[in-house]
Amino acid sequence: MKSLPQILLTTEEAGFAEMFRHVMGENHGDSLLGTCRGISELRTSLEEAKAPIAIVDIDSDPHKMLRELDRLVPLFPSTRFAVASSNSSQELMLEAMQVGVRHFMHKNSFELELDRILERLLVDNTKVASDLGQIVTVFSASGGCGATTVCLNLANELRLESMQPVLAIDLDNCYGAVSSYLGINGGYSIADVLKQNDRIDSALIVTSSTKYKDNFDVLINNTGISHSGNEQYPHLADALEACKGAYKYTIIDAPRLPEQTMRLLAGASKAILLVFQANVKDIKIAKTMLSALREFNISSDKIFPLVNRFDKWWGPLVPLEEVKKAVGTERLYTVRNNFKTVVNCVNRGEPLSELAPRSGIRKDYQKLVNSLHGQNGNGKK
Repeated sequence: MKSLPQILLTTEEAGFAEMFRHVMGENHGDSLLGTCRGISELRTSLEEAKAPIAIVDIDSDPHKMLRELDRLVPLFPSTRFAVASSNSSQELMLEAMQVGVRHFMHKNSFELELDRILERLLVDNTKVASDLGQIVTVFSASGGCGATTVCLNLANELRLESMQPVLAIDLDNCYGAVSSYLGINGGYSIADVLKQNDRIDSALIVTSSTKYKDNFDVLINNTGISHSGNEQYPHLADALEACKGAYKYTIIDAPRLPEQTMRLLAGASKAILLVFQANVKDIKIAKTMLSALREFNISSDKIFPLVNRFDKWWGPLVPLEEVKKAVGTERLYTVRNNFKTVVNCVNRGEPLSELAPRSGIRKDYQKLVNSLHGQNGNGKK
């Protein structure tokens, strides 16, 4: 980890301050700028020295401290604020996020997580456009077609292929299946991020996400986004730009979306996967969705129609050539049907690369990644 800039700690607990100094001294030398006894003293210190990070222990009176932070945070936009607490209830975490706090630190795991937390608080928001990451959206023709499995395994393969950070976002407001698939409980959600208005930036995205694996973060969906017409996904465009500033790839599981949101995602995406099965119902829906994407003036090069659960040996319910004609496309991509292997991965919360690294279905995802990079891959004409 690179040498850290100076940090301000605010706490009334001498023991916590001493532990903080000890951990910082072992790993980062003189990075700690100083210790404050309260919010008013913190404000004075920030006015004198614009510390990039301020960590506030709120255990003395959590709700009062957060109310005071709500007034303080907007005054110092260049400072990243984090709080430390022994109480990690979801209610308190959400309250902290709403006042502009970028990370909620649990005291019982403070020593183990400090380096990772500080790195996240120091995410660089100044990347030029050429360095920005890419959005990949996974649309589904129907519930149960396996789009979530596609989304997560695609994200994992992109992570392994690029060796750079990826983010998976669950926009499924009905089921929020990503957290169940990966065995993730608690944490901030995409709904919490979208409520932050002008506070949405790359640092907020990174600190709000849940770490699943190295270079693999997740923004879950707790089905908390309002269903109110055009305001169903407020500030989504800002969130997507922030994701591009923090991650090489952002892969979005996006089922059952209104037209306005679908149009927004399609326009922001470098690639669009349209997942369906080779049955009559899915084919009809896929055709309608493909027509909608064309009406949005989305280039056909960006669209990857994907037949999921393709039966290589027995053939699909509808032959692939017939699927092409019915959907209205000259190219199709396929991921084979391997129900037993996929269910095992779901039950254990692991991607195919971990439990079935040499399987045929995993190879299909690797070929799909190659296709996304413009190489000859699965399904090329």
